[in-house]
Amino acid sequence: MFGVTPVISVFGVVGNIFSIIVLIKQGMRKCSNILLVSLAFSDITFLIAFNSVPKIIYEAVWNHEYVGYSLTDTRVLFTAFNVFTILDYSFGLMGLTLPMLITIERLVVIFLPLHFHRVVTPGRTWLAVVTLGVYGLSIFVYSSFWLELNYDLDPAKNTSVGIIQRSVFFYENSNASAFLEDFLIYSSMIIPPLFTALGCLIISVKIKVTSIMRKKMTSKRSSCSRTTRTLLAVCFIYTVSSTILSLPLYIPEQVSYSLTEENPSSSGKIFYQLINTAVCINSSSNFVVYVVLNKNFRETYKRLFRNCCRAVDKPGTFV
Repeated sequence: MFGVTPVISVFGVVGNIFSIIVLIKQGMRKCSNILLVSLAFSDITFLIAFNSVPKIIYEAVWNHEYVGYSLTDTRVLFTAFNVFTILDYSFGLMGLTLPMLITIERLVVIFLPLHFHRVVTPGRTWLAVVTLGVYGLSIFVYSSFWLELNYDLDPAKNTSVGIIQRSVFFYENSNASAFLEDFLIYSSMIIPPLFTALGCLIISVKIKVTSIMRKKMTSKRSSCSRTTRTLLAVCFIYTVSSTILSLPLYIPEQVSYSLTEENPSSSGKIFYQLINTAVCINSSSNFVVYVVLNKNFRETYKRLFRNCCRAVDKPGTFV
């Protein structure tokens, strides 16, 4: 599975870059575009950090050890591992929470259309996104002190081995650590998916009722309706992925978030990789959703693609 997630992630990074370019081209005065650009940026950062070289070396190459490296090299790898883990978890948390903001924005659009531009403004949207990013970074910078590097000689292997383990700080602050872990579970894997699923259900019912009423007057589909359907698809994929991600909360004896346990079960290993794959698919699929479901996005992307092709045919275009 370590070969699957990097391939998915490469596609996801490229797709999210295209998404950002197209959405910025369409204009950042739309609050929905601000949220989607922020989601694409968080997904890019998460996918890169999730597939970082220090993590692959530690988890895949040496089976949760740094084997045969000097103390200096091991410390560099551990520091890089920590930095990428902070980015991985922080922007992963952001990606798990932004769909809830997207759902809130759509609920306001549908149920308070006359007051929408007063309630949801670009400034407030950016403030919400930045606050969410700072919140995630601050939490995981703090939790990075839960880990420490144990570097010692392994007599069985007759070489130096570096192992990442729980730090003294973690055990000295076990109550705070337990509270923070529970808080993160509820704030990222329970409340946002449930709220998003319920919000999507309400929005879907409202769209259906509105569509029936509109058919009596006109067959034209509004731009707002297209945007809402696109965002609903994004939130649906997110809800399915979040359900898979939350499996360890409900069947912990069968599923694990980590392979660092002393004796992980075979099913735990399988579900660990399934969770990784689901999270990467969730962060990589939005571009496909935009192209398939949103005509405005698709047309903008086609124009940009044609312009790029013309520029390649005429090298002097950018001079």
